[in-house]
Amino acid sequence: MKTATELQQLADICEERGDYAKAARLHGKALIAAERTYEADSSELVSFLYNSGMISLALDDSEKASILFARLLQLLESVGGSSNDIEEVHQLIFALEKNTLAANA
Repeated sequence: MKTATELQQLADICEERGDYAKAARLHGKALIAAERTYEADSSELVSFLYNSGMISLALDDSEKASILFARLLQLLESVGGSSNDIEEVHQLIFALEKNTLAANA
């Protein structure tokens, strides 16, 4: 069985090749593996949540991206993430909410 990091590396390769659907599946598997490996409040989950959120965003799955970014923001705030990282996630969430409101108008 591959580790979370190995799965994430494979996902990155698929993403670079333009196979976003496969990349999304692998990022999802990587996140699940990471959640089994690390505590729920571990900073080790940051990159897995971020990458899963970004690929969901790229595939226009705004609902899933919003959930992942909300978890990521909560984690960053609890582990003392950098202000730049927290601000970036705030901006991503804001953009998703703005797009959702515009789509529902």
